[in-house]
Amino acid sequence: MSAAAEPRACDGPAPDAARRRPRIGLALAGGVMRGRAHLGVLQVLEEAGIRADLVSGVSAGAVVAALYASGMSVERMLALSRHYRWRKIVRPILLNPFRSGLDRLGLFDFYNLEMELIRAIGDVTFDELPIPLVVGATDLLTGEAVNITSGRVAAAVRASASVPGFVAPVRYGGRLLCDGFASNNLRLRVLHEMGADVVIGVNIMPLLHRRPRNAYWAGSVALSNLISRSLDPCDEADVLIEPDVAEMDFLIPDHIELVQRGRAAAEAALPRLRALLG
Repeated sequence: MSAAAEPRACDGPAPDAARRRPRIGLALAGGVMRGRAHLGVLQVLEEAGIRADLVSGVSAGAVVAALYASGMSVERMLALSRHYRWRKIVRPILLNPFRSGLDRLGLFDFYNLEMELIRAIGDVTFDELPIPLVVGATDLLTGEAVNITSGRVAAAVRASASVPGFVAPVRYGGRLLCDGFASNNLRLRVLHEMGADVVIGVNIMPLLHRRPRNAYWAGSVALSNLISRSLDPCDEADVLIEPDVAEMDFLIPDHIELVQRGRAAAEAALPRLRALLG
């Protein structure tokens, strides 16, 4: 019997394994027009050379996540977002006297949003995207959180953004789906389950503590605080980025200011993120 081999200096993990970069997951929360803040965050990450391997999104975050997962540059996303206005993405159905079926479940629909997304990235399916994507929606009949990872991307995003009671829900995968905020506005856990080593969460619906000035603000404060409690536990994010948008109206966008606030929050988080990524 031959003697046991002497240990060699190169024994241990293979060089490729030792050098493997952590897999990064990026979760983008919903927040209506505040979704533009995500673009400022992505701008900073791109400038720092940090690119996500997996991405999840809810509602407005799903729109940005889908564009990101398609491989679109942040600069191109910024250019597109400057032209998105309510009249371009919302189709009113309230005045249609022949409403039937799902149309009776909303005042508007997001058919135009779906078409805009198809124009931007094509009518692609999830398995055609270069970056794995999870779109978060809610089963309107059960309240269950639904993570969509197959089928048509544009239709899934439309479902994820369809605010119940205002925007007609979408039939998708045998379910009646509505906005993901109604069940979980920040999908962190699913990225860990998909193999992410480091998960970055971007929350754009923080708790509000202001005194409402009128009926509209009373409703918006209540809705914001309801949504802010509908997310995975924040400690499931290795880095949680929360742009300072609490006092900004989530229906009336301030494009430049939202992008700047997203940038500021991401820049503040960069040291921790770089430490985690080595």
